[in-house]
Amino acid sequence: KLPFLEEFITPIVKATKKDKELSFFSLPEFEEWKRDTENYHTYNIKYYKGLGTSTSKEAKEYFQNMDRHRIRFRYSGPTDDHHIELAFSKKGADQRKEWLKSHMEEVKRRKEIGLSERYLYTKDTKQVTYSDFVNLELVLFSNGDNV
Repeated sequence: KLPFLEEFITPIVKATKKDKELSFFSLPEFEEWKRDTENYHTYNIKYYKGLGTSTSKEAKEYFQNMDRHRIRFRYSGPTDDHHIELAFSKKGADQRKEWLKSHMEEVKRRKEIGLSERYLYTKDTKQVTYSDFVNLELVLFSNGDNV
């Protein structure tokens, strides 16, 4: 419950074209940019699997801009407790399956009505709640593990 957890984020995708470089911190954000950018195919796209995929030059850039890459977690009450239990409790396997199914249905529904997928990290994100982390970021990895 104390504000002790922080996360260091790095881009998951970069799109470059000449001197222009765009960093994306979630796949839904990248997909939204592609949809909105007619000439996206003229950019060089590089996918990252974490800091190990980055060059030493990129890693230095990340650590020189800690304000951008360090995200603080903020406890917002019992809802956070519930979502942490949902994500990590050994007893909650059935609830977790329902959570993942519900997330996939929501993604599909949003697509059908022309809405973008929700994502956690924007260029201005400085802190997140545990619930938002579980429901908007961890769920992407959990679904990826089950595909």
